[in-house]
Amino acid sequence: MKEKMHKSGFLAGGLALTVLLAACGGGGDSTPAPEASTLTVQGTAIKGPLAKAKISLYKTTADGKQGDLLQEVTSDENGKYSVTVTGYSGVVLVVASVVPGQTTMYDEATGQAITPAAGFKLRASFPATSGQTYSVQVNPFTDLATATALAKTGGLNAANVEQANKDLAEALTFNPLTTTAEFDASKTPKNAAAAALAALSQMAKAGDLGCAGDQAAKVACVTQTLAAKGLTNATVKAALQSNLDAVVDKAGLPVVKVSDPSGTPVTAATTLEQAKAFIGTLRSNAKALNAADLSLQTELQKVADDLHSRTAPVAQGNLATVDVARLGVQFWSEVVQGSAPFVANRSFLGAGCGLYSDANYQVSATSKSDAKYVACSVAAHNQYATDANGIYKSCKALGELCHTTWSIRVRLHPDAVDAGKFTVYTQTREAKFTAKTLDGYGYVTSYNEARTHYGAPFPGNAATLVAQRDGSGQVTGVNVAGEQSPAFQVDGGSSYYDGGLGYWVYKPGVTRVLGDKQNVTLAAALSKVGDLDRLSVSGAIELIKSGALESRIEVADGSYLQAKPDVTGGYGAPDSSHELLLKLRTGSAISTVTGDLKLSQFKLDAGKANYLPTLLSFSGSVQRNGAAFFEGTLTGKLLNHAAFNSSQPLSSTNYRSTGVDFDGKVSIPNRPVLSVYLSVVEKETGSSATNTAVLSGQYKQGSITINVSGSDSAAASVIALESSEGVKLVLDKSKATYPLTKAGQLVGEFTPANGRLTYTDNSYEQF
Repeated sequence: MKEKMHKSGFLAGGLALTVLLAACGGGGDSTPAPEASTLTVQGTAIKGPLAKAKISLYKTTADGKQGDLLQEVTSDENGKYSVTVTGYSGVVLVVASVVPGQTTMYDEATGQAITPAAGFKLRASFPATSGQTYSVQVNPFTDLATATALAKTGGLNAANVEQANKDLAEALTFNPLTTTAEFDASKTPKNAAAAALAALSQMAKAGDLGCAGDQAAKVACVTQTLAAKGLTNATVKAALQSNLDAVVDKAGLPVVKVSDPSGTPVTAATTLEQAKAFIGTLRSNAKALNAADLSLQTELQKVADDLHSRTAPVAQGNLATVDVARLGVQFWSEVVQGSAPFVANRSFLGAGCGLYSDANYQVSATSKSDAKYVACSVAAHNQYATDANGIYKSCKALGELCHTTWSIRVRLHPDAVDAGKFTVYTQTREAKFTAKTLDGYGYVTSYNEARTHYGAPFPGNAATLVAQRDGSGQVTGVNVAGEQSPAFQVDGGSSYYDGGLGYWVYKPGVTRVLGDKQNVTLAAALSKVGDLDRLSVSGAIELIKSGALESRIEVADGSYLQAKPDVTGGYGAPDSSHELLLKLRTGSAISTVTGDLKLSQFKLDAGKANYLPTLLSFSGSVQRNGAAFFEGTLTGKLLNHAAFNSSQPLSSTNYRSTGVDFDGKVSIPNRPVLSVYLSVVEKETGSSATNTAVLSGQYKQGSITINVSGSDSAAASVIALESSEGVKLVLDKSKATYPLTKAGQLVGEFTPANGRLTYTDNSYEQF
């Protein structure tokens, strides 16, 4: 990739989990405790917000059914309500119902306020203690949890209600009972809870789950079907997931993954005990994951660096070299050995081959009879000159460096006896171009070129290529064995518009040569997949540095490069047909990485300048010292590349949006397996004042599930972690303390100034 796939958010979620207690700074003001005899319940009734709905609070009976009415109020225009009752502790059932001729509901799918269908209602249930204030959202998902509890033996008892709410929080990666759905001024979802509600509206509009009628009737149908069948129903789950994917993609939010709840037993612990257990889990995982000998943070960074900075460029560079050699053989076969008209040169995607009459490749062939050798180049990378600060500057004086071009040269010497056999020489070239002459306006008109070669001396590292041809002379496959010159990798590189300076600032990347040479044993076979040419590849590449084996990369059967041929026979058209899949096994004696590395969904940017893969994924496993450490998928995405104009300044309208997802299992010695799902979306506008990042995810370990959500901008930086039991820690950098709550009830506060977490029973933990 010419433009480095952003990975700054790659470990953001992992770091949030591992250092959240060591890097704190913030919190919220505590709310004064209510009178001991009163119980206050407040929140929002929402599918879309239920304006002017009746909110009824009920007791529950000994056999777990709806009991006596405690109190009723009416929600406001935004669906918000607040109810205070006296002298009740136990399970509370909250019911939001339609008042005919009065209640309306905003519908995200149609963008209209609709009148809910007759009989439409939503429920929520939770255990409550008199003297406390609870934040309770009432929505289709809390209605599902209530229906689930009612269906169990004992109905709406405390254990069933807590279990149902816990299971649903685990399945959705947010707690629908306590998480407020957030929308911006244009009604676009801002968090996972809002996205899930919008997805239900989209399901209704699409007629999913067999729902029919007007939008109000279909919303009621979707809600009732959800409560009746639940998320364990494959049809319901699939419909919700597909609509969620569409909603979060349009809103630029992280992926929300619907999973199956584990159904773990409800703990009998008190609220404070649950809160302390929650903090203990976070603290022990932070310590384990930051261990010097086996750190999730360190290991994932190593894997990302290895894949991006060594494994991928070594594999891709060597395979590209083999492919160009194949094209050179095809060129030779058609023009010199075949009946095609003579041409001295042929161009491919960013590369080309020429016929020469001398072994020094100085004299171009003029006919088939004096064509003795083929010389090709692998796509070049131009690196522009910079000043002392690493910022691009144009060359304006004689002898001044203008740019450096990196390429791999491929030279083919046909065998005198075997027409299908060639010696392939490769050299990696660094060519520095300095100003040779200037015109009257100070612009460079010609250059001096100084070359540095890496690998064996001219003509280069030698390998043997044996070609297979079909009956018409077309090259259908090649086997290459021997040495190839080292691959190179461009690290870093960025560009941004500096408003203070009033111009674009370019910081070209730094090029590294990877080793001294590569020993290769590679096979490549060309086939057709529809209208695509697919080059299937397999074999091994050994990276040699200072005379020793640094790493070995095995490319298994099933690996391929593919693209659609253009009218010239090359593959230069930016038509989104390009794709690369490598089935890899790579690493050292200490760490081994095994899995599939894929670059796909190539797109041009809006300025028609950068043609890049917008999806890079690795799915596989990592082993440390022969033991499994990580298994899962890492995905990087350029979310808006087709709409982003890389030739124009970054701004609030011309921004770059990237995403990174991490979904896998981590094995830590002597601890339960840690299942982690994290998704990060970053929006780069060219200004720290408007750049944003959004994080969501979940991790599970043993019986505990912790949901993660957060956002970062110049205005606010907040990360919330909430267990499926309703214990929640909010890290808000704009605040002086972090509140620790259970179901909206304050149970402790962390003060970063002294590193102390103080609980409401006056006990504390020091960090």
